[in-house]
Amino acid sequence: MDTLKTQIIQIAALTDRGQRHNKLVSNAYTAEENHMKTLVNELVEYPCSIDEAALEGEWELVYASCELFRSSPFFLAIEKALKNEARSSLFFKLHLLQVGSWGASTVGRVAQRLDFKSSQMESEFDTILFGLTVIPVLGWFKLLPTFGGTVVTVAKDLKLEGDAISMELLKTQVVETEGVAPGLLGKLLMNRWAPVNTVWKILPWNWGTPPTCSMTIKYVDANMRVMEDMYGQIFVYTRPMLM
Repeated sequence: MDTLKTQIIQIAALTDRGQRHNKLVSNAYTAEENHMKTLVNELVEYPCSIDEAALEGEWELVYASCELFRSSPFFLAIEKALKNEARSSLFFKLHLLQVGSWGASTVGRVAQRLDFKSSQMESEFDTILFGLTVIPVLGWFKLLPTFGGTVVTVAKDLKLEGDAISMELLKTQVVETEGVAPGLLGKLLMNRWAPVNTVWKILPWNWGTPPTCSMTIKYVDANMRVMEDMYGQIFVYTRPMLM
């Protein structure tokens, strides 16, 4: 099993956590994508104990078969609300084009903290905006300032039911990331909880329904966890490395 898990980590690294599978960019990594599916299918065949103790604590996302941001309960709730795989896939592709075109936004560390005692899950990802904004040949000076932060999303009513976890999106905020300047816009927006749950319910197209979501646990052990969303997208997590 250790060899199998090592191969999963190797492909995750080779494909930039799975982001080179993006067909909007190219089909160059299709072989690696198919091999990863085979490896994950082999891993989930191993018996494992799915319980709160095994899931509890902090995890880092090392691979996703789709966009990294879709691991957040915010986007999982959107996926569920759209009630259509093609529609939700289009929404996420358009969102990626909006935030990722011309390298405007990059995603760094993606993590989750599961706390069944408080029935909460905290999801976060680091983002840097305008990391490289130069015009090649014409010069090497930056056209726009670099800034960023960590987007933190909290979900409540975290429950383990069989082989699935469910939750309800509660709130989100942006906090400062060490080593990354928040920028003027960031300073205005940071450390302010946005009441996503309340806003979601008053939007007319949501009909007052709460923003809920769930994921299936395909495999978990002491240092690796494999999750699947409602349409079969795979997310692989590992325990954080001790620094």
